[in-house]
Amino acid sequence: MSELLDRCPACRARLAEAAVCLRCGCDFSLVRQAMAQAARLLEQALCSLAIGDRAAARRQVENSLALHRQRLAQAIRNFLDAAADTESTASEHAQLPGLLAADLPAESDPTSTREEDACLPA
Repeated sequence: MSELLDRCPACRARLAEAAVCLRCGCDFSLVRQAMAQAARLLEQALCSLAIGDRAAARRQVENSLALHRQRLAQAIRNFLDAAADTESTASEHAQLPGLLAADLPAESDPTSTREEDACLPA
């Protein structure tokens, strides 16, 4: 289905703003209501994303896509997926054990380091 409902899927006649096709009589009032609701949900998702609430933005984008598969909604979902992947990768790196000051030996005298413990170039 295209982004806009501009032609009747049954007879391919151009659709006016009326909810019923003038040529074949198909009623598109529910389809247009669903498309309008999807657009409202997408707007809400963008507002949620703007204030940093990615969880709400994801729910709203998914609900919008359930009603109408818009390219913009799909792009936003892909953006949220990529952002989630980046955050999970960053959190995995943050959990890697690092060298902390507490892990260092209390001795700071360089003469107390044994030769076999030192990394010397060959």
